[in-house]
Amino acid sequence: MNRKIILGILYIFSVCMAFAFVTDHRWEDWYITFRASKNLALGNGLVFNIGERIMTYTSPIGTLIPALIKYIFADFPDDTTIWVYRVVCSIALALSMVPIYRIIEFLQLNRIFYWLSMVLLSLSFIIVDNTINGMESAFMVFFECYLIYLLITKPAKFERQLGIIFACIMFSRPDGFIYAGSLIVGFMLFSKLPSTQINLRNFKGLLQSLGIAALLFAPWFIWTWYYYGTPIPHTIIAKSKSYNLDYFIQSITNYVSHFKGSADIYLAPYGENFGGWGLFETFARILSVISLFYWLNWKGNSLARALSFATLAMILYLNIVSGQGPAPWYLPAVAAPTLLIWVFIFSDLKNALPSVGYYVIQASFLIMLSANFFFAMRMIRAQQRIIEFGNRKEIGLFLNKNKGAHDTIFMECLGYIGFYSELKTYDFPGMSSPEMVATRKRLKTNQYGYLIQELKPTWVSIRPIEVANINKQVPTLLTEKYKLVKIFDRRIDVAHAKIAFGQPYLDFDAVFYLYKRI
Repeated sequence: MNRKIILGILYIFSVCMAFAFVTDHRWEDWYITFRASKNLALGNGLVFNIGERIMTYTSPIGTLIPALIKYIFADFPDDTTIWVYRVVCSIALALSMVPIYRIIEFLQLNRIFYWLSMVLLSLSFIIVDNTINGMESAFMVFFECYLIYLLITKPAKFERQLGIIFACIMFSRPDGFIYAGSLIVGFMLFSKLPSTQINLRNFKGLLQSLGIAALLFAPWFIWTWYYYGTPIPHTIIAKSKSYNLDYFIQSITNYVSHFKGSADIYLAPYGENFGGWGLFETFARILSVISLFYWLNWKGNSLARALSFATLAMILYLNIVSGQGPAPWYLPAVAAPTLLIWVFIFSDLKNALPSVGYYVIQASFLIMLSANFFFAMRMIRAQQRIIEFGNRKEIGLFLNKNKGAHDTIFMECLGYIGFYSELKTYDFPGMSSPEMVATRKRLKTNQYGYLIQELKPTWVSIRPIEVANINKQVPTLLTEKYKLVKIFDRRIDVAHAKIAFGQPYLDFDAVFYLYKRI
């Protein structure tokens, strides 16, 4: 293998593992998925609650690989699984440098742009973080990069490779066809490459690729339908919207009227939602607007325009259709194409600007990305230590120690609390609970007070703002039907952490009230 490729792989792998050791970040959803993975590894079936066939995960790859790791290391602590999985995911992301190198080589760009792409990948916080925090994002990024390589180079056995990669993307995420389809449509509209020219031959080839993908994905689709009664993950069922004309009109109107770019592509998790990022948020918003609308530059690089249109389609899907716009685990699939957009933009700028001006712009760009990455890493390290380990995990352990044989728990934060408590969960919106979904539909409400009143969980774990809302909805519920057992308060620790940027994200989960039914 080419020495440059090996260096790129080793560099990305090292960055990911160093990030893991520094932050030990474990996303909430890791523990939702891992509870099912662990049950499978221990012979209890691929389920969240033993004996209840509910698909509480979305990614087959992100569920089956941890299950295999846990099966191999069954006698080791649960933490072993995530560390081995981190290694696997870091390797997957690092291998993205192979198709990226081949793209640069095929287009005969200066090799400096390979090194630039490597640095940009290592500075994409949303990608690096979601590579080591238990999500399946590294596989999505690798398969996307390989798909882009196929579309640009059209190598031998193109249709077969395209079909295999399409299936791999589907195994990474069940809505992967949206991301793959966005890339293909973007290239069809803006590139002049033989692989994506609109003609009968390419149309037949695309149908052949889709047929291969369908055959490869069909066994999983059929098995999940048989095992769970539906191939649709319950997480999607719980979050599903009432899709009608009014919904789409309202969603589009709301999104357009409040559009400020998609800064979360470049920031730490939920950075735009919770704020506290100052100049970095402005910088990220500018980058996102350029990334999403570069396709309007009719004089720009055709490949950059194709990727730009694809990223816009992905963002519109997340914000308007799925409603998961700012969700950090979805954004690496959007961030990956933007890395190549910037490579192509800087490639064009190198020929258009004087050397001094070009290098000043590039250096400023990389310095801002580096600073953003550093402060985001500090924030997520504190968040893991104070909030995840210090609050949510402790709530789960407390419940595990004080639970009864048939106790249940209501909460929004399903991951840590559900995993460590080992209780039957009534989470909102119902990712692990068909009872929650059924109750929401029957009562036609998402208000916690009415849901708790109906479901009668043994325990309730809620934030202060949720306590206030419940007291307005059902004033006597938390005073007559429940008693306050314990307050988990880490506000002092958050304040002492002295996080330069992103503290509002920690403040949101700094306090939890734990109630028990009387």
